[in-house]
Amino acid sequence: MFVIGLFLSYFYLLLLFLITVGLFRFDSIQDKVAYQQISVIVAARNEQENIANIIEALAKQDYPLDKYEIIVVDDRSEDLTSKIVKEYITKLQNLQLEGIPVGTKGGKKRALDLGIKRAKYPLLAFTDADCLPGNKWLSEINRHFTEKVDVVVGYSPLLSKQNRHLIRLKNLERISIFAVSAGTLGWNYGATCTGRNFAYRKEVFEKVGGFKGLEEIPSGDDDLMLQRIGRKARKMNFMFNQDSIVPSVDEKDLKGQINLETRRASKWKYYPPAIKIGTAVVLLYYAIMMILLVYSILGWLGWYNFLILLAIKSFAELLLLLSFTLKIKKTEYLLYYPIALIIHVPYFVFFGLKGTFGRYKWR
Repeated sequence: MFVIGLFLSYFYLLLLFLITVGLFRFDSIQDKVAYQQISVIVAARNEQENIANIIEALAKQDYPLDKYEIIVVDDRSEDLTSKIVKEYITKLQNLQLEGIPVGTKGGKKRALDLGIKRAKYPLLAFTDADCLPGNKWLSEINRHFTEKVDVVVGYSPLLSKQNRHLIRLKNLERISIFAVSAGTLGWNYGATCTGRNFAYRKEVFEKVGGFKGLEEIPSGDDDLMLQRIGRKARKMNFMFNQDSIVPSVDEKDLKGQINLETRRASKWKYYPPAIKIGTAVVLLYYAIMMILLVYSILGWLGWYNFLILLAIKSFAELLLLLSFTLKIKKTEYLLYYPIALIIHVPYFVFFGLKGTFGRYKWR
């Protein structure tokens, strides 16, 4: 068992090292570029508490009004979402509302597809109704869409009034995911992203057949689409700049958190073979590390051997996390790594299995 753990430790080290290298393979971005036309699409379902905030954030963009439009798609809402959007339409000339009727089959991808069909501009930018992009978000997207770039992805941390330490621990976990996203994009390979801060060219979306074949999957409008578009994209870019960050409101209760994590993990079965195999090997590695920890506690394995494996794992993770947090200027989150080191493995294993074999509720 120790030999298997050692082999997988070196595999993990190599994998994270390659992802870390990918963080430094992006082309430099110019400060001043011509304004390109952008359609911002927001799918909203029962978002009466948040929809005004996202509309106001998008209305305050430091971007020419004639160069971008805001399309809100009401995805079968049963609250006042549409009513609130209509009130803003009277004030904002570049805002429009589309809708999926209540009772219609489909999910977020159907709403986004409608928004994309209505979009009149070549660049499509996506965020969620519970997000708060800064006023230079579109400018950053524009800067990163250089001539040959077809996809742009950005970082999205969590906002919450919960305990300060708890939310930072949650954000460190999210940082690990975004580090993998950015590092793989550096190799021009789309592995994962979030629809809260995502953009691509409309022509590439149409070239890959849009969401066709993904309609029956409740989630996956972001990473599954990235994986599909990535096969046709010329270049893909990641935004590290502070002005590109799009904060998102955290789930309010434990039930919502569990449902969200289960939904995120559920998409594994639809991933391309390379990603599926890679994540399965990591899951096996984590499971073996848990077993070897038990062996060490019971005295069946020397602590020295286990600590060697733990040191390899920690070095690989800290190398990636330090590189990424330096780029987004959030190194303070690394103070929570010792706690994450303890809980991340069982957390990953639990939700990996629950997402694959369990159920979740799509709101």
